[in-house]
Amino acid sequence: MDISPEEYGAYWQSSLRIAAGVLVIGFGDWFGSFFFEQSALGAVGLGLVIYVGLIVVGCFLITLGGARAVRTAVGAEKRR
Repeated sequence: MDISPEEYGAYWQSSLRIAAGVLVIGFGDWFGSFFFEQSALGAVGLGLVIYVGLIVVGCFLITLGGARAVRTAVGAEKRR
């Protein structure tokens, strides 16, 4: 597959979005665990909100990166 410099840049951007999504999910797991270790119900509830919010944001970033990579690959194949 022969890609243009713009498509090459799009692949890098998509891989960075996927990596950022994985990092956000990892951070959410790490940060939320501090709240889950507490015995107070409010702290556990806050930890759950933070955990779910960061997991959703991370999955969204991974999905955006994957969609951009697929869109770039399909565009490069159609052009050929």
